[in-house]
This record gives sequence, C-alpha cells and structure tokens, in this order.
Amino acid sequence: MGTPIPIENEKIDWKSDVLNLDFEIAKTPEFKINYKFKKAVPYYKITADKKMIDNQVDSIRKQYGKIISLKKPEKESTIVCTISSESIEYSKDLNLPADKIKSKFLKEIEKIKIGSQIEIKINDLFKLKEDFMTFTGLQKEKIENLISVTFKLSEINKTEKADLKEDLFKKVYKDNTPKNSTEFKKRIKNEIESQFVNQSDQKFLNDVTDEFIKVSKIKFPEEFVKKLIKANSKEELSDEEVQNEFDNSINGLKYQLIEAKLLEENNIIINHEMLKEFAEKSIRNQMMAYGQLEPTKKDIDSITARIFSNEEEVKRMTHQLISEKLLVLYKEKVNKKITETSYEKYIELAYKKND
Repeated sequence: MGTPIPIENEKIDWKSDVLNLDFEIAKTPEFKINYKFKKAVPYYKITADKKMIDNQVDSIRKQYGKIISLKKPEKESTIVCTISSESIEYSKDLNLPADKIKSKFLKEIEKIKIGSQIEIKINDLFKLKEDFMTFTGLQKEKIENLISVTFKLSEINKTEKADLKEDLFKKVYKDNTPKNSTEFKKRIKNEIESQFVNQSDQKFLNDVTDEFIKVSKIKFPEEFVKKLIKANSKEELSDEEVQNEFDNSINGLKYQLIEAKLLEENNIIINHEMLKEFAEKSIRNQMMAYGQLEPTKKDIDSITARIFSNEEEVKRMTHQLISEKLLVLYKEKVNKKITETSYEKYIELAYKKND
C-alpha cells in the first residue's frame, strides 16, 4: 500500500558494483464489503407540492398567453420604457414590473402619454433602492453622483394568461396531449419531480459512501502511513502535525480502499471507450441545454480531443463515471428505504447532514 519508503543505511558502499537497498513496505489491509447495513439507507424521493405545481402552471399560462395594452398600470402589469441619462451616456429599453415601482410614481405614469418623457429622481422610481442597479445594469460607482434620469413611456401592458383548455395542452404537449387540467397538472408534477432525481441520487450516493466508511473494519498500518505523510510533505512536520494529518485523511484513505474493492468485486472497469462515450454524451447534453443545434461528428470529435488533452478533465470525468457506476451498484445491492419528502424538507436534511 502506498509507495515503498527507503530505510536509512549509512553503511552503504556507493562505490560497490552491487548495491543492496532496503525499503519499508505495507500490505494493503484485507477487509470484507458488507452491502447490507444494520439500518437501511434512506433514498429521498422529492415530491412536487401544490405550490410548486401551481407556480409552474401559472408560468406556462403566462408564456402561452397574449399581451394586451393598458391605459394605466394594474396589478401584474409591465411598464415598457426607456431610461436614459446624458451625464453618464446611458440609455436602455426596459420592461419594469409594476409591483417593483413606487405607488407614487405609478400615479405619475397614469398621467403620462405614450411617447412622452419626464425627469424622475432615481430614489423615487423603485420600492427597493437596489432595484435601480438590478434593472438598469449600472454599477454603484457609475451612479454615485446621479440624481435623476429621463423616463420615456413606450407602453403599459400585461399578459392575459392562457386558459387551462385543450388548446393550451396541445401547444405544451404535442405528443400524448393531456385530456384535461388534472392530467395536465399530473404531467407537470412528474416533470418537476424528474428534475430532483439527480439531487436524490447524489445524496444517496454520499450517504452510502459515509456508511461504508463507518462500518468497514479496516486496520491501517498507522505508523507506515504516518511515515508516508512525513516523507511526502514539502515541509518538516512535527509528530503532532503528522497525527493531525493522519486523523484528517484516514476517512479518505479508507474510502480509496473501499472504492477499489467495490470496483474489483463487481468487475467495474473504466476504459478509454467508456470515457469517450461519456464525454460525447455530456457535450450533446450541454449544447442542448443552451439551445444549440445537434453538433456534427466533426464538432464532437474536436471538443472530445480537447477534453482528453487535459489531464485534470480526464480525472474529473473518470470520477463522475465511477460515481455513476457505483450509484447503480448501490441501488441494486444496498438495503435502502424510499422516503418521500418535500423539497423544503430535503434541503433541511441536506444542510443538517453537512453541519
């Protein structure tokens, strides 16, 4: 285990034709993997609650709704305007939610004709002072001496939400179109919950890993490991510092052995072809996520070649691929208990675990 440590010997005759060098080595500890823990590891299935579903339905209804012009601001309306300032050479077209604007200024807007402009103090525009920077994109130092801006009204509008009817269902789901609002909401619920699967998987992977480290009886050659820590350190370490380093690294060392044994026992091998396939899949998924067209084979090969030229990137992919393989293994062999929970409760559990 580890690398051999040279044993100091001042009597070595370096001029001799034959040199006898002694090294200290340690045998990798033997241990067994037990996949059945005393207590089942919870697999948290995150469910979408009514609020989540309703918010998503509302968002879809707005997305497929129609914009109608208004004569004056209303609740959930949008103020389409241009804000400019000659003193800082700034001009930008903005869509401002009416609920972000101070009520006093909304009353002023009611009196303004479309296409007209007025001067407004920057502190009189938004309910929250920081929203001026958020919407205009101006940095703090840019507006330090700015007192007012020119406000030009282009339009007041709001989105009339689409009705929860067949026409909307067909636009959102061309295939297997839901027949009614109940089926529509059920489809949305499933989609929301599918987005949480990666988080559930990651927590399960981490929890099983922690459990393996806790229950696996691995007896380390402590003195040898401490000598390795000392030998590999760039700076000279005291005995106390070596002990601290050993205590901090012991769980990592344990898991390295556990992972190696898991891979060996279950014939999990990561080769170049698997890494190449993994890289290509990741590239396609990433490009799709950014709304790009299906990449050509030439593009894929070019990006893959760049990835494989980066040693750190190859290590990262290997780790990801091993994690994927181990997750499948854990789900098959480890005794687990599926526990449904809300997203809020899941976050509490995740943070509690990390404290």
